[in-house]
Amino acid sequence: MLIFVPLTAAELTDWAQTGSHRPSDAHAVTASLRAAFGFTPADDEDAEHTVLHIAGLVALLRGGRRLVAVAGASATPAAGSEFGQVHAGVLPWSAVTALFDDDEPDAASALLAGLGPVGLETAWDDPRVADFLAEQELSWHGPGEWTALTQSRLLTPARRVKHGSHSTVAPGHLPRECG
Repeated sequence: MLIFVPLTAAELTDWAQTGSHRPSDAHAVTASLRAAFGFTPADDEDAEHTVLHIAGLVALLRGGRRLVAVAGASATPAAGSEFGQVHAGVLPWSAVTALFDDDEPDAASALLAGLGPVGLETAWDDPRVADFLAEQELSWHGPGEWTALTQSRLLTPARRVKHGSHSTVAPGHLPRECG
């Protein structure tokens, strides 16, 4: 299972340096997420992209920056979590397959300032978040690039991840009974 872990720069540094991390929050494609967003097993790529957006938003709300690690590991889905929350044990650094960070950190900071102190469900339903996520993709980085991500900002442009022609359920389109 791919687990998307929202992080702060300090958590990323600690994980890379100590070799392990017990995430306080993690997300994955779960049955509850599939049901909430209408994904089928054939929609795995779209579902994973949505979970990346969710984890990025959690990181932004919690730490002021969209910083996400993706790891291959076992996890237990949180019952009924439409946002794919999972409970993971200690994750080894060797399980990290990718890191994602903002291309436009100033845009993310501006969004956060406009949202104020809100939770994930409220933020996800905000049209400003939907617009932001549609316009601001996260950049992919290999696990070996963690030091650059924990410094102030990268000096060179990062690799931008495009989602191709696939459509993703936009924030704010959570079924009524979920949001």
